[in-house]
Amino acid sequence: MFETSELSICVVCLHLFANGEYVDGTDIAETTAAAIEDLWGDQARHICAEGTELGFCSTACETCGNADHGDRYCAVALVPIAS
Repeated sequence: MFETSELSICVVCLHLFANGEYVDGTDIAETTAAAIEDLWGDQARHICAEGTELGFCSTACETCGNADHGDRYCAVALVPIAS
C-alpha cells in the first residue's frame, strides 16, 4: 500500500524523473540528483513526474530543495505504508 503526496518540483527534477537526464551543458543534473538522494534517499524511486504546470513559484522545489524562483510542475510521491 502507498500513501500519495503531491509535490511541486523544478524543471530539472521534472526531466530527471521523466527522462532520467537533463542536458544543458552544465553539471546541474548531477548536483540536483545528489540533492534528491540527500533529501529522499531510497524513497526517491517512488516519485513520479506528473508534469502539470503549476506556474512560476518562489517556493523551493520539494524534491531537490532548490530555492531558485521558477516554473514548478506537479509530481506524485508514492510513500509506502508500513504494515
